[in-house]
Amino acid sequence: MDKNWDVIIVGGGPAGLAAAIYCGRALRKTLVLEKKVFGGQIIFSDIIENYPGFAEPIVPADLMEQMAKQGERYGVVLENDEALGLVREGENWRVDVYQNAYTAKAILYAAGSTHRFLGVPGEQELLGRGVSVCATCDAPFFRGKKVAVLGGGDTALYEALHLAKFASEVTLIHRRDQLRAERILQERVFKNDRIKVLWDSEVLRFQGGQTLEALEVRNKKTNRVEPMAYDGAFLAIGTIPNTGLLKDLVQLDENGYVVTDISLRTAARGLFVSGEVIKGNRRQVAISVGMGVQAALNCEEYLASRD
Repeated sequence: MDKNWDVIIVGGGPAGLAAAIYCGRALRKTLVLEKKVFGGQIIFSDIIENYPGFAEPIVPADLMEQMAKQGERYGVVLENDEALGLVREGENWRVDVYQNAYTAKAILYAAGSTHRFLGVPGEQELLGRGVSVCATCDAPFFRGKKVAVLGGGDTALYEALHLAKFASEVTLIHRRDQLRAERILQERVFKNDRIKVLWDSEVLRFQGGQTLEALEVRNKKTNRVEPMAYDGAFLAIGTIPNTGLLKDLVQLDENGYVVTDISLRTAARGLFVSGEVIKGNRRQVAISVGMGVQAALNCEEYLASRD
């Protein structure tokens, strides 16, 4: 494969794929590097109901597949490989991958985020053995069983609603006394007989031998701690931006998100950012797609100035 590119896009989620379409249409030689699955975390969701232009719910994996094909139609190359380093070399950039390296006139960084964990005892030991970060992936294993969902945002409520199709009982454990999710999702949760909410509570420990057996839960108002039996626990407590490669190149906030203006340019010449690595991103596919387009247009403006 060619080593030299006009644009290298790091990340093949909604932001990266949207950017790729626009870079390809601008006749720029474009490579997209994705270390996992093209489409990003959204492909593990059940449905998308709020993507503009679709009156009926759509399957995220289908939408992302069409975006990938659209990029390839314009000559974009999609490559499963992990970017391990970004190095400025004169006017260009070098991207190091496993046993290889590519150069590009511009970088568009859209590496997304990864699931956040509580960091309490038993969590990692029981991951994949009752503890999960993906209800769409694992819900069928808990048919007729009792499960918990940790979180109070949109993702947590989507997870709870999906799990309620399989589990006999779903408990939403939230550390506050009100949810942060969209009102329509809250209404659906409160109306679902299989879902109950445990307010002002936090999980201190995951207990079990070969599989999860219980959660040690503390009520934050009474300070009472008690074990609660569950067959499964699903983490939906937010994400951590994948910005490790950028820490010495751009400004990051205290949580590791890139601080940028509406142009999505960075202080590093020829380096653009997009999607869930940016401070303030609300983790919506439509927002990430829009960001990808914005970054691609500004990237094209930069490349045109070099032609």
